[in-house]
Amino acid sequence: MRLGAIGFLLGILALQALPELPARAWALALPAVLLALALVPRLRWPAWGLAGFLWALLLAPPPGVLPEELEGVDLQVEGWIASIPERQPRSTRFEFVVDRAWDGERPAPLAGQRLRLSWWDDAGSDASPRGKLQVGDRWDFTVRLRSPRGLRNPGGFDYERWLYAKGIVATGSIRARPPPRRLVEAERYPLDRYRQHLAERFERHLSGHPQTPILIALTVGERGGMTSWQWEVFNRTGTTHLMAISGAHIGLVAGMVFALVWTLWSWIPWLTLRWPATRAAALAALLGAGGYTLLSGMSVPSRRAFLMLAVAMIALWVQRAPVPSRILALALLAVLLVDPGAPLQVGFWLSFGAVAAILYTVVGRWRERQGFRRTVGLQLSISLALLPLLLLFFQQFPLLSPLANLIAIPWVGSTVLPLSLLAALAGLVSDALQGWLLDWAALTMDGLWQVLRWLARMPGLLWQRPEPPLWALALALPGVALLLAPRGLPGRWLGLPLCLPLLWPPVAAPAAGGFWFTLLEVGPGLATVVRTQNHVLVYDTGPRLGATLDAGRAVLVPFLRQQGVTEVDVLIVSHADSQHTGGVRSLRELLPVARILTSAPEQIFIDSAEACRAGQHWQWDGVTFQMLHPPESGFGGDNASCVLKVTGQAGRVLLPGDIETAAELTLAATYGSGLAAEVLVAPHHGHRNLSTAAFLNAVQPDYILFSTGYRNRFGYPRPETVARYQTTGATLLDTAREGAITFRLEPGAALEPERYRREQRRYWTAP
Repeated sequence: MRLGAIGFLLGILALQALPELPARAWALALPAVLLALALVPRLRWPAWGLAGFLWALLLAPPPGVLPEELEGVDLQVEGWIASIPERQPRSTRFEFVVDRAWDGERPAPLAGQRLRLSWWDDAGSDASPRGKLQVGDRWDFTVRLRSPRGLRNPGGFDYERWLYAKGIVATGSIRARPPPRRLVEAERYPLDRYRQHLAERFERHLSGHPQTPILIALTVGERGGMTSWQWEVFNRTGTTHLMAISGAHIGLVAGMVFALVWTLWSWIPWLTLRWPATRAAALAALLGAGGYTLLSGMSVPSRRAFLMLAVAMIALWVQRAPVPSRILALALLAVLLVDPGAPLQVGFWLSFGAVAAILYTVVGRWRERQGFRRTVGLQLSISLALLPLLLLFFQQFPLLSPLANLIAIPWVGSTVLPLSLLAALAGLVSDALQGWLLDWAALTMDGLWQVLRWLARMPGLLWQRPEPPLWALALALPGVALLLAPRGLPGRWLGLPLCLPLLWPPVAAPAAGGFWFTLLEVGPGLATVVRTQNHVLVYDTGPRLGATLDAGRAVLVPFLRQQGVTEVDVLIVSHADSQHTGGVRSLRELLPVARILTSAPEQIFIDSAEACRAGQHWQWDGVTFQMLHPPESGFGGDNASCVLKVTGQAGRVLLPGDIETAAELTLAATYGSGLAAEVLVAPHHGHRNLSTAAFLNAVQPDYILFSTGYRNRFGYPRPETVARYQTTGATLLDTAREGAITFRLEPGAALEPERYRREQRRYWTAP
């Protein structure tokens, strides 16, 4: 069974690695595979893997592709709000299930599909219809949709995978005209409506209290109200898992119910004679955990945790000796059978890794008289067991995570969570009692928050490593198992050398005289990275991506960490436009930056920033960096952008920022053939009337790169500008279509682009 569960998982992973889904007709072979699994022992291992592959293929929803003719046009949709609205200062986001849709007079093929909609309202008033959105209400909206697309960059969050896992086929915004209309109240989703009612009760009683979003997240699993600084504290202390209703929370509720029912049942002899207390407590624990799972909105982590708990409780119910490894294998199979897409979520790996570490560490080795010492040791063991996964997924590890969790888990489990759940139940009886319990829950959470903030402010809290190669991960897994093995096991010391490649993996770097250039996909903005053998330059940091997120935090820093970069030697902010400066603050907060150059130090308010000026130059590892523009005077605004040329032994890259015609003509007249570069980033994202013939004749590029957003509102790159570029014979590439674009300009290497969206394609990835 144990090897079978692993084989089933490997088969699912094989399907998820494919760039396209095979024909679903292959799933018809599943009965034959199951027959071979039962009758042919020698084929059992490959049969388990093939069964996992075919089962995942059978249940995999087809990737949602919005017909191209429906993108960017006004559609009328009628349907139901299907999730608790996430209210922001200027917008509200929610999921919407379509009943009917029209494109003008024609029906649109969206019936039964799930959308993710944003309702923007500058007023942001609760008196507006946007402030009265309720789950289950039927509405009539006019929307403008687009295919589910995210920013595709190495190390970045796969938004398209996240949308696919939630079954969302399109995202879009609600139009103000004609006005949205609520047609029917409370027509569907009574459970989610009750969850929203609880969240609103919490907000009303604890109005303005900073811990209210945390209490709501713990009680009903709704995390949309949490602020970026709250997430930052949880991330830096390694306690983010507390905000996802998962194994720890479900297990705590089940444990409390089990202990209460077992104690009360044992006190009543006639009940004990009719039914063993253990069986009654197991059933009650299962029901209690199921109720909490429903209250959490049946989120993926809570469903996964409930299935794992159900396997253990059923084992108690049937009075079978619970072999921990067998229970874990059965739980794994149960989760994969119900949700073959679960391995797409990072939480799947972290939750099973933590449970496996607990079972491996505790079974046969727990001693009650050493309870506290063992508890500390267990927390350290979990942290060590999860280290490979954290470095693989996030390239960082909170060093104080064991201490923070040793404090936070019992604190939340014994005070904050029970009080919050009791407050939810008390609302059925007394508003006054509910308010009293909420006040105490907020008070206890305040105390924990002060501790976590103090830990988060400690310097050097996050230990960062580059993304480990798979071979290093393969060595580390048995290494961790040896380190966690019982004392006295022969060869236990080998665990440390097996883990060393994971802790200090080899970091790839360009050869001397060469450099790597990456144009990142940041939407309507610009962010690039130039790496030489020992140095890193960042040119622009992209735009802000929302009220609390920017390209520096979401794209640039994850890419640099994935590459093993720990410090930026030079940051160039080409000019003061927000599409280029949006990520500066996040970059400087998360990574040290040695030097900053910009054309407008008096406008962007960066401490210690220097002015970029024509004539500045330096050399790193045999690669020359030249600042070609702006001169001391004569230019302003976009035309004053810092223009950088990077020259190595294998080629040249020209970065012109947002310069326009006047600056192009000046550069062509001043440098002539000195502008020549194999790779040119198109000035101003392909703005109209660019680029001039004189400028293009001087540069003579082989590749012209555009940094634009998919279906951006500016229409970049403009068709007339694209036509002008095409006359040069250069290859044109756009991040909106290609994702991140990388050139490795090294001696002896061909000049070929690496297109992240194409080369790292999965079947859920948009074309």
